[in-house]
Amino acid sequence: MCGNFWGFLQSPPLIMGDFSVLHDDRPPGGGMVREFYKDATILVTGGTGFIGKVLLEKLLRCFEVKTVFLLIRVKRNKTVHERLEEVFEDVIFDGIKSSPEDGKFLLGKVTPIEVDFQSESVISATDFQLLVSAQVKIVFNVMASVKFNEDIETALDTNVLSSRKLFLLAEQLPQVRSIVHVSTFYSNCHRAHIEERIYEDLPFGGFENILAIFQHLTPVEKDRLKPVILGPMPNSYTFSKRCAEVMIQQRFARLPIAIFRPPIVTSAYREPSPGWVNNFNGPAGMVVPVIRGQVYWCYGENDATVHMVPVDYCVNALLAVAWDNARRTSNVQNLTIQNQSSESRVQCPEPHKCESVPVYNYAFRDNVFRNRDVGSLLALGIDSMLGKIFGRYTICVTSSTFMRQIFIHWLLLQAWIGDIFSKIIGKKSKHYDTIRRVVALEDSTSFFRCHSWTVENDNIRRLWDRLSNRDRQLLPFDVETLDWKDYFRFFVKGVAAALGRHSAARRRKTAAEQVLL
Repeated sequence: MCGNFWGFLQSPPLIMGDFSVLHDDRPPGGGMVREFYKDATILVTGGTGFIGKVLLEKLLRCFEVKTVFLLIRVKRNKTVHERLEEVFEDVIFDGIKSSPEDGKFLLGKVTPIEVDFQSESVISATDFQLLVSAQVKIVFNVMASVKFNEDIETALDTNVLSSRKLFLLAEQLPQVRSIVHVSTFYSNCHRAHIEERIYEDLPFGGFENILAIFQHLTPVEKDRLKPVILGPMPNSYTFSKRCAEVMIQQRFARLPIAIFRPPIVTSAYREPSPGWVNNFNGPAGMVVPVIRGQVYWCYGENDATVHMVPVDYCVNALLAVAWDNARRTSNVQNLTIQNQSSESRVQCPEPHKCESVPVYNYAFRDNVFRNRDVGSLLALGIDSMLGKIFGRYTICVTSSTFMRQIFIHWLLLQAWIGDIFSKIIGKKSKHYDTIRRVVALEDSTSFFRCHSWTVENDNIRRLWDRLSNRDRQLLPFDVETLDWKDYFRFFVKGVAAALGRHSAARRRKTAAEQVLL
């Protein structure tokens, strides 16, 4: 948290961390990481997404940054300024807005820049000069398409080609000291043990050859070739993130760039408030039936390890990685200067093979839980009669496909009957579609509940050991000390709150449309 972390833990659970940037009540000696971000100009992609919003809020609330440039696409006929206003409407910025002058000073540090990754220039010449003159110091690449069922071409376009254009832009920013590319722990999920390195063994000689082949194929032929290209990879998302890592190693190893690999990122533990989440992907979506008073069993191996991290811990680690990467890059540059002065210096014929892009596996070996523990953990946050009656069996992971099918058909039957009654009384029928979406989500993520991985995370462990006590209080991210029981007391409540906000927003949209009519 900002300022007094332990004091925050003793405060009421739904109060956000203290606003030390606003009040300037920090003790002297703010820590190395805080000093790194002081007066820094930062460029962020993916700032309108789940992780991006938490990153933006943390930067504004806890660090004295100078400017944050957000690369934003025009979407749904809304300008980048309108989309930025939508970002600030999220409840996670309510704490900043409650400060003097409605937080205009801090929110005013954010500047949106229109981006089009389908064009070669990406941004306008005017905006490029703005970035150069502003002396961008840190770049966070958080953008990604996380649709598991996306076609390979679209996934590669968003997760690889767009990232490549961003790094080509970053190459032209002379003051950049650290670039962090957010990948995923599952970018090499076809391996049982995942090291902190980039695996360059892509099929078909690399993603560029795959795209070249696809140019000559029909949609039907592409669908037939997709399983051959993916091979042991479960979906186009993980495959495209794997390709992006190889692209970075082969093309941008000379940049001050690092790869950050988080596993499943879930609702917040402490910041901006316990349980906060704004989407229903992954585990959050699978507890929706429970919130609506239904028992839900999903498919998976009971003994499989669950690798997940709260979004605030993920962002804290991301911020620390950017600092550590800049420190490492500075050390490497100093060593290079010393080597260049030596007459015995050996030249490397292939530069990209002489430098290895650092990888931070943000996954842990200890203090993890297994699928069989999920039900009892989730039950800690269910206060309904359903939770009191069924307890850990309210939501459960089962390795029996037969039991899972029974529960799915039972849920669909209930939803179908519920929709009939809704139609009778003149309400919208949406129960059946909701359950089908949850089942589709579960099917698309079953691979990760049926496998376990061992992990090498020496870079993350050394980073944590390198931080001062004050920086650890500012950026808690050590999952091995996280109290999972305490975390799950707010998990279901957070998803329920997100459902409430989603329903309220939908009602406002419907009311606005009726006014226009």
